[in-house]
Amino acid sequence: MSMTSGYESKVEEKKRTYRHWTTLEDRKLLELRNSGLKFKQIATQLERTAISVEKRYRKIVNN
Repeated sequence: MSMTSGYESKVEEKKRTYRHWTTLEDRKLLELRNSGLKFKQIATQLERTAISVEKRYRKIVNN
């Protein structure tokens, strides 16, 4: 009898991979944010998480 649950195997299938930000994505992020969109809306367009978008935005603005 296996001791692993179905949940554990699903977690293993979905591994996080980091995608580096491109200059084009940075420009698009700034453009969309300056036009008044929220991070969640921008994230959908850039196919990233809202947290990732917000962190990147703050990094760009603070430098």
